[in-house]
Amino acid sequence: MSRNGEPVALAASAFDCLVYLVEHRERPVGKDELISAVWGRDDVSDNLLAQTVVRLRRSLGDAGNEQRCIRTVPRVGYRWTLDTRVAAQESLAAQAANAQLPAIDAADAAPARPRYRQWLRVPLLAVLLLLSAFAAVYLGWRLHQAQPAAAATMHFDQGTTIVLPAVVNGPGDWNWLRLGLMDMLSGRLREAKVPTENSRNVLNLVNQDGAEKNAAIASFALVVTPKVTLVDNTWRVHLEAKSREGRTWQAESSSSNVLNAARAASDLLLAQLGFGGAARKPGTGNARQEYLLRMEAAQLAGHPELVHELLDKAPPEVRETPEFAFQEAGFHCDEGKTETCERALANLLKQLPADKQPLLRGKVLTTLWYIYYRKHQYAEGVAALTEAIRLLQAQKDNEPLAQAYLDRSHLEFFDGKLDEATADLGLARVNYALAGDTVGQAKVDTSMAQIAMRRGQFDQALPLLQHAYEHEQHMGMRQLVSTSLQGLLVSHKMLLQYADELTTSDEYWPFTQKGMEFCDDNVRRGLVILRATALADNGRTSEASAVLEQLIAQPKPEDDPTLTAWATAMLARFALERGETQAAVAWITKAFADSALEQDDDHRDYVDASLARINILLRAGKRDELRQAVAILQTWAAHRTEQDDWIDIAVMRANAAQAWGEGQPGQALEQLKLAMAKADKLGVPELVVGIGQAYALALLSTGNVDQAVAIGGRLSAWSNVDWRAAWVEACTYRALGQTASWEKSRGKAQALAGDRMQLTEPSVFSF
Repeated sequence: MSRNGEPVALAASAFDCLVYLVEHRERPVGKDELISAVWGRDDVSDNLLAQTVVRLRRSLGDAGNEQRCIRTVPRVGYRWTLDTRVAAQESLAAQAANAQLPAIDAADAAPARPRYRQWLRVPLLAVLLLLSAFAAVYLGWRLHQAQPAAAATMHFDQGTTIVLPAVVNGPGDWNWLRLGLMDMLSGRLREAKVPTENSRNVLNLVNQDGAEKNAAIASFALVVTPKVTLVDNTWRVHLEAKSREGRTWQAESSSSNVLNAARAASDLLLAQLGFGGAARKPGTGNARQEYLLRMEAAQLAGHPELVHELLDKAPPEVRETPEFAFQEAGFHCDEGKTETCERALANLLKQLPADKQPLLRGKVLTTLWYIYYRKHQYAEGVAALTEAIRLLQAQKDNEPLAQAYLDRSHLEFFDGKLDEATADLGLARVNYALAGDTVGQAKVDTSMAQIAMRRGQFDQALPLLQHAYEHEQHMGMRQLVSTSLQGLLVSHKMLLQYADELTTSDEYWPFTQKGMEFCDDNVRRGLVILRATALADNGRTSEASAVLEQLIAQPKPEDDPTLTAWATAMLARFALERGETQAAVAWITKAFADSALEQDDDHRDYVDASLARINILLRAGKRDELRQAVAILQTWAAHRTEQDDWIDIAVMRANAAQAWGEGQPGQALEQLKLAMAKADKLGVPELVVGIGQAYALALLSTGNVDQAVAIGGRLSAWSNVDWRAAWVEACTYRALGQTASWEKSRGKAQALAGDRMQLTEPSVFSF
């Protein structure tokens, strides 16, 4: 370095400090970050850093408290303030030649030295114009090296990095490094603001079959492969990073402590990629961190017995840390021991004041969301997540912040606050993208689709669900695909896309042949019910009934009673459609034998089952029971807290059924007219056709042919896919005396209806 043409001598650490500050001149640099960048370890005192900065200021000509070059930023660190420009830019090879030094290959960097030390000690780092033009050759080298790494820049839209499980060459008791080191390195990349996929997601990806796995890995912007070798009590950590375009970077470091070697190697790699080092955070010591990584590796590997052993044998210095308590509580949550998990998290919160460990406190509060959900304490849960978000925002840690936004959106969704949930999902998606968590983005897509479905926007939900499903398949996230599949099936049904609905159900049916045995039992039961629905929608109600009867034949204590009740209500509806009225009465009575349906989180399922009961009682001529069933539905709907046109439509249809059964067709038609208007406003084909069929056939039964024809015309768009629309079309032709058209349309309707009752007279219909 020179000033006014005269060389200026600097200590290596002072020059490294200058380099880092000038390189990051667009922002203040934290003290911990600067210490990590210059000295490469975390046991350097702030006092040593302050003395180094003072000496550097003096060398640069700052007198007293001027701070013209390096300004102190209170409670943060330091910032380079003078204007800086590149005065020259040469290739790395040319620089080395001018200095009569060999070009330095990235793989030959000294393993245990800080990132800049080896190549910064050369005299050719040119002009510092007015003491502010930084070492030009250095910046030329940085620009030369950083440009090819553009696929891995800090901008989240440039792609995501993955760290693969480490290859470990060492004693068997160190095999935990395979996953433990993967998780540690992923964390360090994220701390340096490199978008990096979550370790659990990567592990699911690599557990796929060969061709699918290789294609998925190749799709990422950067793939990091760690290799760990123990030789003569020295650990050598070698990192290879390969871009999608085939460019390769390598970094290596050695130490008697494997974690120190991994940290140094990751810093070297980050420097080559053009990123600042990972921020230095207060730690609990290598021994403690190693034990916690062992626990994390056991959980990632799916070895609960090993996790239990590590929990039981944890030494006191580890057991007493809040990090251990958090991992232990999370393990109990994963095991389904919600009460144990809740107690542990509540106790941990008492030990974590917000001003001491805000990041960990934020993570604990986020983990509690499911406890609040199970208790239906949505407002309390939102308050806890709001505190978590405030804490995590201050830490600028995208991954846990994204999770907090996502979990808060879940609680808002169940509380009927869809606008708030939508806003939180937008924030969650951005933070997942910044963190590099592509699976998290797919989760957001699924949640956005669920909101669209709640609003009746199934055409908007479909592409979101399809994208989420394809990415979950791509990443091997089998435990997530069930939610996307369920959404796809419901959306296809509501859009009357029955062929697509059946094809989608073929993706998982039968379970044993499609690799879906891993699903939770109640998740499988839900998918069975949706498979039966798809069969019935394609005219195979007898086959659908057989599937449901097998489902409920051998109940287990852990079975969700709501699912059993819903399956039974569907059996009743299928029996009614086949004309088996007495069987329908028996099934629906069984379905409503307890309050399981009423406790369903999805209120629409309850009103649909109630409407099926009302139609069955109407067909069976049970007027008193019909009147009672309608009153129950009306009372339930009157006490709901959220406005839902879907529920309002069901109540109107129920009112119409009661009026029709009591010989008041005028009142029935008025209710159906109101329901039709609401259905048209929502624009959901399933609702429009369901109500339209009842309205049109009721109009025909009362001699209002012209009005019925008008309704039939509105349903004609679906007459080639839905038997109800086709049947209305046929009945209107009959009323108009168009015999040939009546016969043709009736045949089409019967073919679509499949094994439902023979369609002969328009007077028998359901509301």
